[in-house]
Amino acid sequence: MLKEEYNKYIFPINHCIINGVSILAVKVSRENLVEYVVKIVNNRLLEFFEELDEEVLREAPKARDLVTASKDYTLRGGKRLRAVLALIGYWSKEWGGGDVNAITDVMAAIELLQSYLLIHDDVMDKDELRRGGPTVHVMFQRKCIENNWRNCEHYGVSQAIVAGDMVEASAIGLLASGRLKPEVIRELVSAYSKGLRKVAYGQYLDVMYSQLSIREVSEEDIMLIYKFKTSSYTVELPLHLGSIASSRHNNRLLSELSSYAMPAGIAFQIRDDIIGLYGDPGITGKPAGSDVKSKKKTLLIAKAYELAKHEDKKTLELVYDNLSEAEITNEHVEEVRRIVKESGALDYAEESINNHVQSALSALENSVEICDEAKDVLKRITYKLAYREK
Repeated sequence: MLKEEYNKYIFPINHCIINGVSILAVKVSRENLVEYVVKIVNNRLLEFFEELDEEVLREAPKARDLVTASKDYTLRGGKRLRAVLALIGYWSKEWGGGDVNAITDVMAAIELLQSYLLIHDDVMDKDELRRGGPTVHVMFQRKCIENNWRNCEHYGVSQAIVAGDMVEASAIGLLASGRLKPEVIRELVSAYSKGLRKVAYGQYLDVMYSQLSIREVSEEDIMLIYKFKTSSYTVELPLHLGSIASSRHNNRLLSELSSYAMPAGIAFQIRDDIIGLYGDPGITGKPAGSDVKSKKKTLLIAKAYELAKHEDKKTLELVYDNLSEAEITNEHVEEVRRIVKESGALDYAEESINNHVQSALSALENSVEICDEAKDVLKRITYKLAYREK
């Protein structure tokens, strides 16, 4: 089985200085590469939010809750996957080369981008739980209620939009932090902007398809969303930003990274859909059944509708076409879970994950620009993306 393959690798890594503290790792194994990046990025994010807190206290002290909520949300958890991929991109041509300090702000920026997108995504999906805690719009709604203010639901949504905007602006600021050459920063910002536009296209389609009947959304439509909304910014954009920051990239390297990123990202998203439908909220930190209640059309749902028997098709039509979001109960969610499994859609999704993993690994095998060490780490990352449990 692909998910059972393991190889051991040891990689040399430069030291990094964050907030005046040297974070040194002479050798980092496959197992603790992520831990190393998490430490670097969380330290930089903490440093950044301390700077932001000083700024807001100086400029607009009554707006401090905006920074506090954004900081709590961003530092609460997260796998820092995109930061890991940015570092791999930085070393994709020459493993261990360059100065880690030069890429640290890029890694932190991509995690701020993630926070921005999730804050707004939570609003659109009406989710109340993220990473085991309240979403930002819920935080502000509760603050409004505590103060006996008016229209607290709208207030929470409005302030979450502002928080997302502030965090996204901060991400751009970190990209242009001045630690890299001006021409590199220009290319970084251009790639960042293009990647964010792709996410917007995917998110638009995702929201729009939630309004269409279940029979109107095809597997091809859903795969396009996965390409724009997940592959482009979860895998491709971090790899590209890291590679650009290294100044060792060329067009062929970026193309080879994209050839890997597209199928790897799709495998990640299909797994995310499976976890979203069947995962334990105590493990995932996400609300159970939220994708069903928001009528999100995933590969699981499209395939289940295609394969299900007549009675089960009617149930899916009831949930996705006729009931309002408020009318969808936990019992409806359980019915959808049953139909997805019994129709064979779950097995189909698992096989699709395997196929996309194989495509991603083949892209690595065929690459001539990506160095062997980066290939090895990306191979491991692929398994983690595709076969994780949360």
